[in-house]
Amino acid sequence: MSNFFEELKRRKVYRTAVAYAAVSFAIMQIVEIIFPMFEIPLWMGRFVIIVIVLGFPIALVLSWMFDKTADGITRDKGANSSSDSSTKPFYLQKQNLFIIGVLLAGIIIGRFASSTNEEESSINPKSVAVLPFDNYSTAPEDQYFSDGMTEVIIANLAKIKDLKVISRTSVMEYKNTTKNIKKIASELGVAHILEGSIQRSNGRIRVIGQLIDSQTDEHIWAETYDREESDIFALQSDVALKIAKALKSNITAEQEERINERLTESTDAYEYYLKGKEYENAGSTKENVEAAIGEYERAVILDPNFAEAHALIGVNHLGMKWYGYDLSDDRITLAKKSIDRALELKPNNATVRYGLGIYHYHGFRNYAEAMKEFRYALSVEPGSAIFNIFGGAIYRRLGDYKKAEESMLLAYELDPRSTFMLFNLKGTVTSNRKYKRSISLGDDSMNLEVLSSYWNGAAYYFMTGDALAAIEMTKENDFDKMEYSLSINDFKNAKNYLKNVKGELIQTNNTFMPKNYYLGVIEQGLGRQELGQKYLLNALNQLEKAIVKYSTDPRPFSGLAYVHASLGNKDEAIKAGLMATKLLPVSRDAMFGTYYKTFLTEVYALVDDKEKALEGVEYLSTIPAGLHYGQLKSDRVWDSIRDEPRFQSVLNELANNPDIDN
Repeated sequence: MSNFFEELKRRKVYRTAVAYAAVSFAIMQIVEIIFPMFEIPLWMGRFVIIVIVLGFPIALVLSWMFDKTADGITRDKGANSSSDSSTKPFYLQKQNLFIIGVLLAGIIIGRFASSTNEEESSINPKSVAVLPFDNYSTAPEDQYFSDGMTEVIIANLAKIKDLKVISRTSVMEYKNTTKNIKKIASELGVAHILEGSIQRSNGRIRVIGQLIDSQTDEHIWAETYDREESDIFALQSDVALKIAKALKSNITAEQEERINERLTESTDAYEYYLKGKEYENAGSTKENVEAAIGEYERAVILDPNFAEAHALIGVNHLGMKWYGYDLSDDRITLAKKSIDRALELKPNNATVRYGLGIYHYHGFRNYAEAMKEFRYALSVEPGSAIFNIFGGAIYRRLGDYKKAEESMLLAYELDPRSTFMLFNLKGTVTSNRKYKRSISLGDDSMNLEVLSSYWNGAAYYFMTGDALAAIEMTKENDFDKMEYSLSINDFKNAKNYLKNVKGELIQTNNTFMPKNYYLGVIEQGLGRQELGQKYLLNALNQLEKAIVKYSTDPRPFSGLAYVHASLGNKDEAIKAGLMATKLLPVSRDAMFGTYYKTFLTEVYALVDDKEKALEGVEYLSTIPAGLHYGQLKSDRVWDSIRDEPRFQSVLNELANNPDIDN
């Protein structure tokens, strides 16, 4: 027996087995990585593995029968045959070096593959993205119908607790895309894709849907529906339920009942509703908000019992006030009327309760009541990105930035291509002084445009105080570039940026400032005092008129404080700044209240009230959304107290943040 094993060794059978195993290992690692990248069918990978397994005994037999000699490959004639045997040490023999190299290559490839597999395995197996259905109808208005099919199926799936379904904003990016299923699933972080088509003609609809496993390209479910147009709601519910069952999701009787709940009995009202959603999804400009209200109102004229449309009429009336387009109390009255009607019709509906939450939030800043309604909406529709983002917004207003980040991160995961979700998440993370994390959030393939680039620039500025770098990161937002330029006394570039800012009034959720104010500050900085004062007096006149009209809005008071400070009116500046903080204190709103406290502290510094300014700096450096290292390091407004020991102490304390590189 020992002679047999000696013969195996002499004929290099052992070496062949090890070399074959090493090469096979490397090949299998390559198959695991390369084949999916090029979408090579799964059976091809299996075929390669079968060939490798079958080839192993053949390789051993050939190694027994043949040997490599100086004369080439020859038949082995037994123990007495002569063969070249290297006198080099084992670890320096060519064959062994080759084996070691192949094994190392296999291990490296394997580690890469395992990291890829870990990433894939982290994807929720019960996750799905519903791509926009292809519209095979010719009428332009049928596009709303097609997109609505996608939206309602998403909303129905979001009602199932153990499913992760990507929100509408993110999937609409893939309308008419040429990207393959695997690429789309990877970008959205899902395991499954639902795609399909819809055709509408002569009162009938034909819908084809198919659910695909993104890793195997296997069709898990597919069905064709030919129905009357009036059956569209039952069809949408049926698709959602069958997808859930195909993904082996646990559907309760209550969830199934909610999925089967009809929006309306009128397909015409449904179309107006979809048009309203289209405007609402397009952004919160004044034109979009007004257009959405108009479409929803048309829907309820056709179906007075359309609860969701009533609720969204109310939401958008509140939006007109919240975004500063119409600050009259008439909007509150109109919103209440619509939301009350919705509650009469469907008191337990998620959209209706969301509308009631917005009423408390945007109408009265009653965050406790708003949170109660958003939580209820989430209990009905746990997979809703919009309900999660608003829940996070409430946590932020209450000062709980940890919970705010958790809720907003979940919303972003449900809607990963939405700049709205990313903007809010970045803002929360930045406000909590986690600057590097904020900058890292987001995908380079996303069209971030102005919204998210704002927080990239802000986070970098707050972290470093480098205003010029922040300007480069801020892309097309000339107003922010102007403010960064002002912070470092670059009045010439500030003026150039301001020329590109449209309108005579800079108006946001926390700002109400005439353009004349910035022109005045810039002209003063350029040494043209008389012209600067002229602009500032014009701004003063504009703000005093605004305060008469909007006496409970802190924004114009805060703006007035800055104008008085720039004119040298110390007492008037402090009085106006204090009024802004009285109207919205930190205790009532930990986000915007903190902003107004910051504005007041800057005014104290500008009018040389050092004690009050230092008190404000010390306080605001300890709370989220307050002052940041970069602001204190570089902004000109702090020049009057920059050399104070208390100021330097705060600066040094903030510099201990691990995100601050000194």
